[in-house]
Amino acid sequence: MHGRSVLSFFPTKKKPAATGEDDGLIRPAVNFVSKNKSMCVHLKKPSGADLWIEELENTKYDGDDDEVNAWGKFYLPEIVKMQVIGVVKGTSCPCDELVLMTREDKKLYGYDGEELHLVASSFLELCDKTIEYPASKRYYNGEAFKDMTEEDWKKVKMSDVGRKLQEEHKKLVNETQSAFVSLIS
Repeated sequence: MHGRSVLSFFPTKKKPAATGEDDGLIRPAVNFVSKNKSMCVHLKKPSGADLWIEELENTKYDGDDDEVNAWGKFYLPEIVKMQVIGVVKGTSCPCDELVLMTREDKKLYGYDGEELHLVASSFLELCDKTIEYPASKRYYNGEAFKDMTEEDWKKVKMSDVGRKLQEEHKKLVNETQSAFVSLIS
């Protein structure tokens, strides 16, 4: 992979948002992955690791909508649109593949099944065939909520989603209450 091919799919200035769900800087990533699908790049760092350009459908998270949805909503301080660009194999990742993704800020993130790692601050690092994994900056599931105040949580609980979740919780408790009581009696 030559540096130019990777850099060329991310414009230096933000273009107007593309039509559909994809934002202006996500569309080029989608196009790049589509054109270079299944291409393998041997990384210098981490040593022995290979980057496979792939779509989400060719990762272990295909069909795992809850997990994929969480990447853009529950790890980072703000809600973002993540776009999978490939998988890295041959790392110390606790699962078989480190899923590599990007967002509008052009930074690269890797998901290892437990945490979201900021593996490269720009595509220039990827052009140099290096990523940092495990990364010094990582995010855990739920980190997006760590600074919420009591007032913020009250608003969430009073929202339509909060009330729906409360109803579902109440229903679950009622359905399992008799089985639980019989276990502890």
